[in-house]
This record gives sequence, C-alpha cells and structure tokens, in this order.
Amino acid sequence: MILLPELCPGNVEAKVDTGAYRTAIHCLSCREIDEGDRRILEAVFDLDGSGARTLYFDTFMQKQVKSSFGNSELRYCVRISIRINNRKVVSEVSLTDRGDMRYQVLIGRKTLNQRFLVDTSSRFLLGSPR
Repeated sequence: MILLPELCPGNVEAKVDTGAYRTAIHCLSCREIDEGDRRILEAVFDLDGSGARTLYFDTFMQKQVKSSFGNSELRYCVRISIRINNRKVVSEVSLTDRGDMRYQVLIGRKTLNQRFLVDTSSRFLLGSPR
C-alpha cells in the first residue's frame, strides 16, 4: 500500500515492477486545456474508490512508452509525490488507463532507483490489500 497525497486521500494498492522503467498510474481520462496563454493538463483519477477527482497540472510532458506487449503509445507524464513506507519520493509517472488491471499503480525502477531494495521473495511488506 502506498499513498499518493496529491491524487487521492486514501491508501492505494501498488505493485513493484522492476521490469518497468517508469511508474504508471491509472487515469480515467486526461486532456490538454487552453487557459489563456498557457496549456494545462486536466486528469481524472479514482484510485481509492472514494469517487472521481479531477486535478490540473501546470507542468507535464508527453513521452513515448513501450508496454510489456511491445506496443508503443504516447502518454502524459507528471511529477508527483509518492509515499512508500513513510518515505516520500518525487517521481515522474505516466498516466494511462489501467482499469482492466489488478493494480492501479505500477512502481517502476526509476522511482525505486537508489532508494529502495526489492525483496522478490516476499509479498505485501507494506501492508496487506483491502
């Protein structure tokens, strides 16, 4: 279980994936909006079942991301705070529809790099799922 304080109030079940480069977070939808002389990203999340929340990001980028199936897609990426086991890290995450996946958050090695040691022989070290 992790906390994403900028995205939702509750705990979120996440999976560590050392094969993934970047962290991926489930996003119901996202789109760019013109706001005067600048563009902002509008993203809709529902990560903890408490209802959809719409958030706006001033700083964002688009990156080409290759899935484990070999498919490449252009995704929006933002920098957010992630709290893992009482450690706060700021990481670049990609936003994608993970609605059909078991875990709404996939923690990639860029977030873990030089901060955490992954014990592949254990499960749920940070708390059991709901």
